[in-house]
Amino acid sequence: MVNEERLHYMVKMAKFDANDRKRCQPMMQYARRDYISLQLLKSFVVGTVVFGLILALWGLYSMEPLLARMNSIDLVGVLIGVGMLYAVFMVLYLLATYIVYSMKYTWGRQKVKKYYHELKKVNALYDREERLRKTAIDNGNKGGRKL
Repeated sequence: MVNEERLHYMVKMAKFDANDRKRCQPMMQYARRDYISLQLLKSFVVGTVVFGLILALWGLYSMEPLLARMNSIDLVGVLIGVGMLYAVFMVLYLLATYIVYSMKYTWGRQKVKKYYHELKKVNALYDREERLRKTAIDNGNKGGRKL
């Protein structure tokens, strides 16, 4: 006979496996601090590359005015300005990364905890059924056996 309660939990677990397991895998493997640090490191590299590309595209777009003022440009001032822009860009980008991946980790951990809670319930139902089966077998042997 099918245990409907156990089936209900198993269907929920199957939905998790099909839909969310891949997204929640890092939440099962990493601690919060490690997961967010890894994402921040990736974002630092990507942010640096993107800032360089944006700077190169701006340089190509503004090539004519830059070449016209080439001799009068304060190179140290320009480098300090670009460095400040880079610092502001990276702080904002890494802050956004921290917020997004912190929320993502919290969401994933909640899903994983719910999955493990359902798994424990299914295991408890199996254990209860096994105990009942053993009790029924033991009671059947005691009453049916004559010496």
